Amino acid sequence: MGSSTDNKTQTSPLKAIILPTSPPCKTKTTGDDFRNVMLVGAALIATVTFQAGITPPGGVWQSDDNQGHRAGHAVYSDQKVPFQIFLIFNTIALTSSIFLLLCLTFGYPYFLEVLIATVSMMGTYGSGIYCITPYESVSFRLIFVAAPAPVRFKAGSQILGIQSNFSPNLHLSSPGGAIWIPRYPTLYDPNRDSPSDARNVLLVVVALIAAVTFQAGVNPPGGVWQDDGNGTHVAGTAIYASQAGAYYVFVVSNTLALSTCILVITSLTYRFPFHIEIWVATASMMVTYASAVFAVTPRKSVRYRYLLIIASVPFVMRCLGYFFKKYCMIENENQIESREEGDKRVGQEGHQV
Repeated sequence: MGSSTDNKTQTSPLKAIILPTSPPCKTKTTGDDFRNVMLVGAALIATVTFQAGITPPGGVWQSDDNQGHRAGHAVYSDQKVPFQIFLIFNTIALTSSIFLLLCLTFGYPYFLEVLIATVSMMGTYGSGIYCITPYESVSFRLIFVAAPAPVRFKAGSQILGIQSNFSPNLHLSSPGGAIWIPRYPTLYDPNRDSPSDARNVLLVVVALIAAVTFQAGVNPPGGVWQDDGNGTHVAGTAIYASQAGAYYVFVVSNTLALSTCILVITSLTYRFPFHIEIWVATASMMVTYASAVFAVTPRKSVRYRYLLIIASVPFVMRCLGYFFKKYCMIENENQIESREEGDKRVGQEGHQV
C-alpha cells in the first residue's frame, strides 16, 4: 500500500508537466483573462512579423552588380518561390494580429488613435516590402490579396453564421426556442472594465507600435549606403531614399504611427507618479527619432517641415476634440439653463394669473 501511494505521489508531478492545461472552452475564463492572453499573443506576432518583413532573412544587397542585383533588395529574393511564400505568410500573420488587436481595443478610449497608428504601421510595412522586393520576383497583387484575408474570413464567417468565441452573441430561432451562442466579453464596457484595465490594454498596443516604428525609422528597410557614389548618393543615407516617392510614404506613415503612440502613452500616464519623467523620456525619444531620420535621409528627398506637420497631427486632433467637447458641454449647459428659466417664467405667470 505504501509503495503504491509513493508511486502516485511521484507520478503526479510528471503528469502535471506532461499533460496540457485545459483549453479555454473547458475552463471558466473571464473577459479580462481572455483579452489579456490574446493581447499578448497578438502583440508578439505583430512585433516579430513586422520586423521580419522590413529586415528580411539573409539581409539585403549592399551595392549593384553585373548580375542584376540592386542595392537594398533582399538577397532572399533570388529564390523566387520561397521568398514569395515568406512574404505572403508573413503578411497574413501580421494582418491577422493587427486585426485581432483592433478587435480587442474596439470601443476603448483612444481607439481612434489606435486605429490611425495601426493603419500607419501597415503603411510602413507595405512601403518596406516595396523597398526590399525586386519588381520581377513577386507579384504585389498576391500580397494585396493576402493582406485582407483575415478580415474577409471573419466577415464570411459572420455572414455564414459561424461565430467564434470573441464574436457577438448570436441569437438563433429554433422549434424548441431561442438558442444563444455565448461569447467572451472583450468589448469595452465602462460598467465592467476599470480604468486600469483599459489603460493596460492600450499601453500594450501602443508600446508595441511605438517600438517597431521607432526601430524602423532609425534603421530603414534596405539599409544605408556604405560609401559615396559618383554624385548619386552619400555614405550613411538610406538606400531606399533613391525611390523618392515610396520613401516619402514610408517616412510619413512611420512618423504618424510613432507620434500617435507617443500621444496615447503621455495621455494615459498623465498625473501618474513620475509622469514628468515619462514626458521627458518620450520627448527625448522623438528628438532621437528626428535626428536619426535627418541622418539617413538625403536633403533633397524629404521636406522636413511636412514631417513636423505630420508629427503634430495627432496632438492637434486631440486638442480640437477636447475643445469641441468643451464647447458641446457649454452649449448643453446653456440650453438647460434657458429651459429652466423658461419654466420658471411660465410658473410665475401661472401663479400671477
